[in-house]
Amino acid sequence: MSSRIALATAAKIDGRRQRAEFTRQKIVDATIALSREGNHRPSLQEISDRAGISLRTVFDHFPEKHLLTEAVLAKLTPFDRADPPPPELVKRSKLKERIALLLDMRTTRLEEITPDRQVSNALIATSSRLQKHRLKVRKFYRDVVETWFAVELDQLEGELRQRWLIALATLVDWEMWWSLRSYPDRSIAECKAMLNLLLTAALNEIDAAARGNQAR
Repeated sequence: MSSRIALATAAKIDGRRQRAEFTRQKIVDATIALSREGNHRPSLQEISDRAGISLRTVFDHFPEKHLLTEAVLAKLTPFDRADPPPPELVKRSKLKERIALLLDMRTTRLEEITPDRQVSNALIATSSRLQKHRLKVRKFYRDVVETWFAVELDQLEGELRQRWLIALATLVDWEMWWSLRSYPDRSIAECKAMLNLLLTAALNEIDAAARGNQAR
C-alpha cells in the first residue's frame, strides 16, 4: 500500500513539474511572439495577456525580468544545434566536400534563426546581457568552424591562426548571410554559392600562407 502511495505522490509531483514547465514555455513564447511583432520591450502585463495567464503567475516563474530575458535568449539560441562535422569527414574528406556540407547545414540554420536574430539585434545596443550573450554565441560557433577546418588552420600558428579563424567564422555568421540575402534580394542558392566562393578563396589563401611560412 505504501508503494502505491509513493507512486501516486511521485506521479503527482511529476505532473506538477510538467505543468510548470508548460506554463514557463508559454511565457517565453509569448515574449518572443510580441518581440517578433515589433514590441521589443513588452511589459509583464502584455506578456501575461498574450500567454493567457495571470500576471501573478508570470512573477512566480520569473520574479526578476532578467531571468525572463535569459530564458528567451536560451530559446532563441539553442547551443545543441551547432552544425558539427561528422568526425570521419574531418579526417578523410576533401576541402571542397567539407565546404559544401557545412554550407548546406549552416545556411539552413541561418534561415531558421533570421526572425529571432532580427529581434535580438533590435535590443542589443541597450542590453549588456544580450551583448555578453552574443559574444558567447560567436565564440561557440567560432569553435564549430575551427572543428570543420582544423586541417587547414593547423598549418598556421599563434596570432595568424587566430586571425584566420575569426575571418572564416565571420563568413558564415548571420550578419554576412543577411547582407547577402537582402538589399538586393537574392535566393538561398545564390547566397550559398557566394559563400562557397569566399570560403574556398580564404582557405586556399591559408594554404598559400602556410607554404610561405614553410619556405622561410
